Amino acid sequence: MTNDMIISAQNIADHYAVLNRIGALGDHPGAGFHRPAYSDEETAVMIYFETQAKRAGLKARWDAVGNLFIETTDTQEQWMECGSHVDTVPDGGNFDGLAGVVAGFTAIAALHHKPRSHGLRLRIWRGEESASFGITSIGASAALGTLAASALDKRHAGRSLRQAMQEQGADPDIIASAQRTIEQDEIDQISAHLELHIEQGIVLEKKGVDIGIVTGIRAASRDWISLHGEFDHSGATPMGNEYRRDANLALAHILVNLDALFLSHQEEDCGLDLIQTIGHINSNAEKNSHDSELYSNAISKVSGYAYFSYELRSCNDILRNRYKQKAIRVIQETATAFGVSARIESISNSSAVKALDQSLQTDMQRICDTLGYSYSTLPSGAWHDAALMAQQSHSNQTPLPVGMIFIPCQHGKSHSPEEFASNEQIAKGTSLLATLMQQGLSK
Repeated sequence: MTNDMIISAQNIADHYAVLNRIGALGDHPGAGFHRPAYSDEETAVMIYFETQAKRAGLKARWDAVGNLFIETTDTQEQWMECGSHVDTVPDGGNFDGLAGVVAGFTAIAALHHKPRSHGLRLRIWRGEESASFGITSIGASAALGTLAASALDKRHAGRSLRQAMQEQGADPDIIASAQRTIEQDEIDQISAHLELHIEQGIVLEKKGVDIGIVTGIRAASRDWISLHGEFDHSGATPMGNEYRRDANLALAHILVNLDALFLSHQEEDCGLDLIQTIGHINSNAEKNSHDSELYSNAISKVSGYAYFSYELRSCNDILRNRYKQKAIRVIQETATAFGVSARIESISNSSAVKALDQSLQTDMQRICDTLGYSYSTLPSGAWHDAALMAQQSHSNQTPLPVGMIFIPCQHGKSHSPEEFASNEQIAKGTSLLATLMQQGLSK
């Protein structure tokens, strides 16, 4: 390999000089960004890349649900492709998702006129973040025909997903009729699909390595746990479970018991691949806006109602589901001990990618060695559009090869204004991506 595929940090900086202004919440560094799914801001970033593609002599096409695909102009039977998203969470950063698009475009533009045996493609997906409509990977799911029609009724900022799509020129009827915009013939022509992303954790930075080679992608099971006790006068009702059915007290003990359950199972079979998180405790704005029972709690009352969110993540669905059965039993038994009933309401349940393509991981290690980049292997704790592509198969039933490249992010921060990856870090990841896309997948 020559040094032709070494991407400079200046290549990355040139794009960010423009992209740092789209969806920014202020002019000062660290102001944060907000580019919701199917918003004017998300579209503006995509149009920027469409314009850049045409200037570089690349093809750009939009699918019916609003995704943008940038391709080389040659006709090939096989395609190496990459993908990522440009939307953000509210008050998020400008690297989660976007760094992958910048890397993918920069790599393809650099490779456009170089010899290769396959075409190159970048997929810029709509709405990967769940923050806008409560659904992850809207654009990718819609393109692959797996997004439920009920998603069109989900609302954000006073409008439904259907309305938001129509405002951005996309066709929601594709989703309503369960059509797909990426047909099986196109899947069959993909030799590999790649995604570069910031780690969103601190492992790479702690180890001081340049590249993370992703082994699998954790998926989440998410539920609301509602606890129903009895409202009573705080002064007149004696302490003790024989008198009180205190939902808040039950909640506190449930959280402690769930933590004890997790610690006891770490040594058995969970290791660090199983992640358990309590995110909301009586604090979800949308849920609270129509939850009158929560507001029956008062300073002078024994709490009669409480709720929390419960999330489990793992690369192993069987492990996660086995553990979840035990966790639900702990929740129910603890609630019963306090005279409280527990109701479990599913939010979402996605399938993990236990293992990404091993040949791609081996190729990445070899290229890192050639480039002089240090690397480490690790699972992805966060969901990515690449996970949906990893669930696709060719017509001969062989899985679509999918790989992911992680780059370090400062202090492991993401989904916040503190999110940061340097131009140099992105450039190293892009150099690996470009080299891999030029050489193709080795078997």
